[in-house]
Amino acid sequence: MADRRLQVFFTVAKLLSFTKAAETLHMTQPAVTFQVRQLEEYFNTRLFDRTHNRISLTKAGTLVYGYADKIFEQYTEMENMVREMIGEISGSLTIGASTTIAEYMLPSLLGDFRKKYEDVVIHLKV
Repeated sequence: MADRRLQVFFTVAKLLSFTKAAETLHMTQPAVTFQVRQLEEYFNTRLFDRTHNRISLTKAGTLVYGYADKIFEQYTEMENMVREMIGEISGSLTIGASTTIAEYMLPSLLGDFRKKYEDVVIHLKV
């Protein structure tokens, strides 16, 4: 739902690599470059300094990255709230527990949780 150009930019900025971002996003590297260039054209400024096969964020890029992070955080919160409101809970839950608790207390608790929230993937770290 969020602007694809912003998602692509955010991934490139996080990884500081167009190639790694392309792999992560399952896109070609030229497509990633195109999306970032479109965002740069939209803002009429460069978001990355590109020098000798290295990239870094410009001052504007750092600003956009900070806002993008907040936008995606709020988007996730909104999505979770709507899903909760309509009774559709999904995602991933990671729980860390000692051996005793993992063996004796969590099986029944997680079993009940799993029945109620079938679309939640549970990861237990003992």
